[in-house]
Amino acid sequence: MKRSLGFCLLLMLAPARPAAAQCSSAPASLGALCNQLQSDLDSFNTAITTGWNGVKTPVAFGTEVTTADCNRGPATLLAPGAWSQVLSQLNAFALVGVQSVTTCIGFPTLYQPFYEYNNDPQDYAPMVAFYQKFVSEAHQRGLKVVIETSVLFPSIATDLPLTQYYATLSPTQVTAGRGENALVIAQQVQPDWLNLGSEPDTQAALLGLPAEYTPQEYATEIATITSQLRGAGINGKPLIGAGIGNWQTNGSSYLQALLGAGTDYIDLHIYSANLNLLPLAATYLDTARAAGKRVGISEAWLKKVTDAQMEGSEYAIIQALSGDPYDNFSFWEPLDSEFLDELVKLSYWKNLDFLSPFSYSWFFAYLDYDQYGNATVAQQTTAENTAASAAMRAGELSSVGQSYAAAIGPVNWPVTVSAASGTAPVARGSIVAIYGSNLASNAAAATSVPLPYTLAGSSATVTDDTGSQAALPLFYAGPQQINAQVPDSVNAGPAVLTITTPSGGAQSTVTLAAVAPGLFAANGNGQGAAAAQFVTTHADGTQTFGNAFTCPSAPGPCTTAPINLGGPGDQTALVLYGTGIRNRAALSDVTVEIGGQSLPAAYAGPVATLVGLDQVNVFLPNSLAGSGTANLSVSVAGTPSNILTVTFQ
Repeated sequence: MKRSLGFCLLLMLAPARPAAAQCSSAPASLGALCNQLQSDLDSFNTAITTGWNGVKTPVAFGTEVTTADCNRGPATLLAPGAWSQVLSQLNAFALVGVQSVTTCIGFPTLYQPFYEYNNDPQDYAPMVAFYQKFVSEAHQRGLKVVIETSVLFPSIATDLPLTQYYATLSPTQVTAGRGENALVIAQQVQPDWLNLGSEPDTQAALLGLPAEYTPQEYATEIATITSQLRGAGINGKPLIGAGIGNWQTNGSSYLQALLGAGTDYIDLHIYSANLNLLPLAATYLDTARAAGKRVGISEAWLKKVTDAQMEGSEYAIIQALSGDPYDNFSFWEPLDSEFLDELVKLSYWKNLDFLSPFSYSWFFAYLDYDQYGNATVAQQTTAENTAASAAMRAGELSSVGQSYAAAIGPVNWPVTVSAASGTAPVARGSIVAIYGSNLASNAAAATSVPLPYTLAGSSATVTDDTGSQAALPLFYAGPQQINAQVPDSVNAGPAVLTITTPSGGAQSTVTLAAVAPGLFAANGNGQGAAAAQFVTTHADGTQTFGNAFTCPSAPGPCTTAPINLGGPGDQTALVLYGTGIRNRAALSDVTVEIGGQSLPAAYAGPVATLVGLDQVNVFLPNSLAGSGTANLSVSVAGTPSNILTVTFQ
């Protein structure tokens, strides 16, 4: 039963980046707001075009890891299955090409006395371990880490008695507690950057203070915490920062006070484009730079608020920025893409350490307003998270994700993903797709086996964590994509990929796993109909072969072809094709999930005649007959592949 599909197209399969989708028109009720925001962005783009000289300085472009958000609380973060969600996000970010990730560890997440107050001291050590593992996993993927630490949101971390707890603390105790929380982060979690807070107005509101901090009050708190960190030997790793939101009333006074607080960098949050607040953010960055400070932006998104909403009291502004119900809808994609493009240019222009847009989900999916326009915010959030998770598994980016990836690509690419699933990490011996810019002088494909190590003037090598280096055999090389096989000779773990091209070289980090199962789809994009065959052995010993997919002669998507399981005494096997499977420890480690059933693999290993291609055979139970279209995936030692579909008649 070890049969191949019989065509070489599988060797070239790699998920294509989707074409940019056209933005649907905003509903009439939001037309004026859309025009206002467009005008704000156009104005700022003119300022960037005039001021930036086009030089691209090193910036760690990133995004938010919401599955590790401290406001989810211990009950959620430590629940079974929570950690796999974190890893899924970290792996999916390879599609975007980010170099950093951001999450929060706000007070009192790692403040041990709080756990005594809450009568759950047993949760403290696991929470420390959770964030230690988070930073370790990010670093293994070549990602730097920004940790933010202000105070938790009582309205989000509802499993914790935060409002009651905050009421027991004096301002001095809050500062001391925040300092201890920050010290644990710096000493035990060890991120690359530690932001002590960029929203003094929000912090005051969360603590239930009758008025926000004055500039000097907030700067004094930051200076006290910074001094505590310096006294404990925290100098340079992590870098310590603090800042303000670009909407902060009297923001220049807060900034001037913070310049004397002893931090390494000034951090901005940017959520508003209204009322010339984007040019004001650029001015704040210039002021910090002139004072000898490094600069970064740890949170940013285009909030859909009116000028009038941004002209109220400070607490009213906070409510407006946090209560917007429209961000999830696809008609905003063109504006969101433009906003991010301008922030990327701003990052280069002002020589930022890092830029971290919030939130990750819009890089993968948006919602249709016609379908969800009347849904509650909670319903929208659930639907958005579901859609984003599905897109991550399928290796799809929204037009905003594509735009951001393209904007940061010349610095951060090449990005290496499985040629089958479009996700990372990738396995030793597997077929990979390397996306980048100027990767080859022209397009060329291998025409024979063994595969060449140079195509179109380009070659690739991988250096593992022991320093061992190996060249990658190439299937295809083009200006924006290389398809290759990762040699089996390198070690699993963090590695460095080096591309040598006629126009120069490029490097990126890649994480190599022993196994990273990915299944090829008939459409070549890691989703939809499985590129699979079925073999029915009849009672008389004869066999019938068929494809589990069909592709139209005219342009159009491939779809599933129904599988007939035969009659009494017949036995049908499904033959799947993928990569990243061959190094499984034992056949019993490989299972096939079909329509909710977990089935043992009859074979899982390489296809002898095709480089890097793996095959999984599974016998199909008669109970699947007539069940229609079903989801299908392969798991190796608990690591799942992408999800495809098959149909049973």
